[in-house]
Amino acid sequence: MNGIELYVPRERLPETDDDEYYHADLIGLAAVTTGDQPLGKVLAIHNFGAGDIIEIAPPQGATMMLPFTNAVVPTVDLAGGRVVVELPEEIEGEEPSQGRPRENTE
Repeated sequence: MNGIELYVPRERLPETDDDEYYHADLIGLAAVTTGDQPLGKVLAIHNFGAGDIIEIAPPQGATMMLPFTNAVVPTVDLAGGRVVVELPEEIEGEEPSQGRPRENTE
C-alpha cells in the first residue's frame, strides 16, 4: 500500500476527548497571544518523536515552531477559530539570562 492515500469520511471518525484534537481541526486556526495579539495561523502540527510541535505562520517572516503543550497553548477554541499561545520569554525577544557563555568545542 505504499504511495496510496486513504480517506475516511469525517462522520466515521471517533469523537475526541477533552484536550484532544484532530490535526485537520487545528490547521488554519488563528493564533493569538494571551494578550490577544495576533501571531498568525496554525500551519501544521508535527511530531518528530519528542512530543507534538505546533507550527505557526506569521503574516511575514519565518514560521514559529513551539511545543504543543498546555503550558504553551493553554486554550484551543475550535468554535472561536483560534488557539491562544503563551510565548516563552526567549521568543518574545527578551535578553538571554546572564550565564556563562558557551564554550566552543571545535
